[in-house]
Amino acid sequence: MPMQHTNQETHRCIFLLAGEASGDLYGGMLIKALLEQEPGLKIIAWGGEHMEKAGAQLLRHYKTMAFMGILEVVKNLGTIQGLFRECEEVLQSHQPDAFVGIDYPGFNLKMAKKAKQMGLATHHYISPSLWAWNKRRVHTIRKHIDQLHVILPFEKQWFSNHDVDVNWVGHPLLELESMEGVNRSEHAGNISSYGQSQAPLLALIPGSRKQEVERLLPVFLKAAQQLPQFTAVVSGAPGLEKEDYQLATDQGIEIRFGAMRSLMHASSVGLVTSGTATLEAALLGMPQVICYRTSGLTYHIAKLLARTPWIGLPNILLQKHVVPERIQQDCDHRTLVEDINKLHDGEALLSNGRQQLDQLQPLRNQLQGSGRPSAQVADAILNHRPRKA
Repeated sequence: MPMQHTNQETHRCIFLLAGEASGDLYGGMLIKALLEQEPGLKIIAWGGEHMEKAGAQLLRHYKTMAFMGILEVVKNLGTIQGLFRECEEVLQSHQPDAFVGIDYPGFNLKMAKKAKQMGLATHHYISPSLWAWNKRRVHTIRKHIDQLHVILPFEKQWFSNHDVDVNWVGHPLLELESMEGVNRSEHAGNISSYGQSQAPLLALIPGSRKQEVERLLPVFLKAAQQLPQFTAVVSGAPGLEKEDYQLATDQGIEIRFGAMRSLMHASSVGLVTSGTATLEAALLGMPQVICYRTSGLTYHIAKLLARTPWIGLPNILLQKHVVPERIQQDCDHRTLVEDINKLHDGEALLSNGRQQLDQLQPLRNQLQGSGRPSAQVADAILNHRPRKA
């Protein structure tokens, strides 16, 4: 069901829900585009600072919802069920015209089902990676989502083949880059802001969730200790606290919050947790090693379900092994030290590093849509009419 147009357009209301930092970033961009097209629109949200700053009434912060992995979900099942009930109450009390889930599929698809039952228009922005993991969930999307807005080029055909109303808009990272008006050379001056050392920077990006930081930060710091030719800097995730990075503080390593892209621009090489950040590093021209650790149970289940040999977005998009991937036991500090030393010797980029950047060049063209992703999604939400059955 589309959003209902009334004689009082300014009274329309949309509920956006993002459950993690990247969703909050893209949600903020989407809210800005929605309000550009319909200034009187009321927007309520579960999300973060970006969404609130863009003009949403923030009802809950995503940092209270960041559960990752099967064991973590099971341990917090009571809390998660409480969040579902609270979200349902938001739908009932505010009666929005549309529900828009941003990524975070485990939660958002369940809430979309409830919203659909209430007669609301339902949209999902940034699709779950069903093509890589769980093909069966496409039935849920087809049944409960009026329109799916995807950001990876091959997803449009994949979901169309499964009879989903799908809208490919291009990747919002390119829109973000355009908004910033930056390139790598313009950020060269940022190097001087990272301490007094003349050594090249090693970016340590241990993820956006607390569980990721707990598993990966100790490994990254051990690797950094054996790479004295670099100055290591940790990227602090929005929604986390300085205390979550105490290990880095104890070792005298700087932590920068809310400055991941700036750090990538300024760094010569990086250790990056699997996720959107790997694609950002690729687009910003920072040679990297992709890293991941999770619980043994989550890993083995994911391995059984996996339909692609890679976990890193740059490799998945290019369909070849371009960026080194270190997962589970393979993600140990000795291996990471070897990987970094093959990319950069502390003075200059080595052939492996140059080759990685060269092979990543096609990504930009692959991800470029026909316009601003946020504006396209906003237009679809405000004006969408469902397909005829």
